[in-house]
Amino acid sequence: MQDDSIILPPGSHTKILLRLSRDSLVELALGWLGNVPLCRPHRRDEEEEFEPEVVVQHILGVREVYSDYQRKATKKRTIVERMVYVDWFLGFNMRQVADIEFQNIFDRPLSHKWTASKLQIISATNRDGPERIPIFHAPVFMKSLQRSLKSLIGSHIHITQHASLPVVLLRIQLHESGAKFAASVTKLPTARHTYFCALPTSAQYIFHTALLNPYQKILRECIETAFSMPGYQVQLQSTSLTARSLATLVHLRTTTRSATALGGWSIYANDEVDVSPLASAEAVVAGHLADVDENNKDDEARERKRLKILDARFGVRQTNVNDDEENHTDNQECIDVETALDNVEFRLEEEYEDQEFGDSFVPKVRILFEGSHVFEGIRLLARKGLVAENKLPAWLTGELGVSSGVIANGQLIHR
Repeated sequence: MQDDSIILPPGSHTKILLRLSRDSLVELALGWLGNVPLCRPHRRDEEEEFEPEVVVQHILGVREVYSDYQRKATKKRTIVERMVYVDWFLGFNMRQVADIEFQNIFDRPLSHKWTASKLQIISATNRDGPERIPIFHAPVFMKSLQRSLKSLIGSHIHITQHASLPVVLLRIQLHESGAKFAASVTKLPTARHTYFCALPTSAQYIFHTALLNPYQKILRECIETAFSMPGYQVQLQSTSLTARSLATLVHLRTTTRSATALGGWSIYANDEVDVSPLASAEAVVAGHLADVDENNKDDEARERKRLKILDARFGVRQTNVNDDEENHTDNQECIDVETALDNVEFRLEEEYEDQEFGDSFVPKVRILFEGSHVFEGIRLLARKGLVAENKLPAWLTGELGVSSGVIANGQLIHR
């Protein structure tokens, strides 16, 4: 069993604590004070023995301090200094560190870059049957992963339910193997050896942070072993989807209606056409636009038609498309943050013929888009008339739900 009580150097997570909200800091402290003796506050006179009543009174007093902080809207720095230099001056233990980093993910959802990998089942008895979804039970998976890692490298794993998304989060911190485990964590852990995994329920995908160091192969194989069961083996297959927002991957790769109805098809996932199975998409899209007098001029009619085409290509907006989008920020409702991708890259492999020599060649062309919401930016360009909305391929509207890939003959190809 892993030891949650191992203490890290004092002040090792002060910077992360300062990034959290005041409410999150108070919530963390009160949660730890309710988890005694693992996370009990430290005392300067630790070597002395006290009656249980004295210890309880001390903990209740500390709880009252943090409750006071919440009521009086105390500054974050004051709360952090109290946590680091007074109540847990010896340092935070492994459990507390995991809680801090999980809370950082909840408060700052763009703090990590996530990649989606597919859980591919290789069955010896059902090769030609339908794809199966691996069975996932959080405590069982965690114990299986611990057993797989134990013989190879030291590790600490903590698991929790995401505060707002239907995923289970795992924090995996790797250390020196064997008996050196306890000694290795007395040094400040490096971010390169800390991984996060998000496991959605009833989905054939796992979301994880980058695996780009020597421990990558070890952790990858142990995750595959933890998912495998007698009768079938699970392998992780890379996908063409990476994003800074975990909510984006949940929206695009879980068993929801929206995951298979992106772009212009989103009207079907949003209950926009459920009023009648015979209702046309064009009529539904038009219903979300502002009412326009039938006697408008021809140029206004053409503009309305163009906006309808935009909705058909990119999906119906939640707000009026006639609003000035430049005055909105990424946090406002007009931006669909659930499908926001900040980095989109495609490689073109189009074959061209040399008219002079009669030979064919494939030039190396790479298209890279970067921004807070790439597809929303392309949509805005089309709305301004800088891009022909009727000529945009599906891989540039977000309909395919990928952030990278190879394009041949105008189509996304899977390799």
